[in-house]
Amino acid sequence: MPWLGSRYNGRVERQHSYEVGPARPPLIRAIGYAFKLRCPNCHQGRLFRGWPNRMFPRCPVCALSYFREAGYYLGGMILTYVFAVVVLIGVYLTTLLLPGVPTLPVSDNIKFLLWILFTLLLSLVFVRPAYSLWLALDFWLEPWTPEEAN
Repeated sequence: MPWLGSRYNGRVERQHSYEVGPARPPLIRAIGYAFKLRCPNCHQGRLFRGWPNRMFPRCPVCALSYFREAGYYLGGMILTYVFAVVVLIGVYLTTLLLPGVPTLPVSDNIKFLLWILFTLLLSLVFVRPAYSLWLALDFWLEPWTPEEAN
């Protein structure tokens, strides 16, 4: 019911009743728990059960669903890509700006292969923090309860 009516001097006044959700922790704290790879609700349950990105379907402690809908972690994949690209561009620009840094005496094909391997390694390193950050930010913006499964 969006409003409740009450009588005051013979006329009906509208009193709005808004639902108040759970209090949000500060954003910095939510991001801190995300980088610790912990549940955004109870801050105790682990998110991952295998390597590199096998997630529990629910929090083992509070039963919060980690999968709100199909394709939910597409944003986490995009964050993984962005983190890897930022590091790659930073390393590449550093190698261009510091000409005195010794380079490997190998062919350009081998250098290209090394860049690809570095990119894959970065993707594996960033996948867990990116998925956890995606989950934490979504939970921070719009918290849901453990009972609201899918």
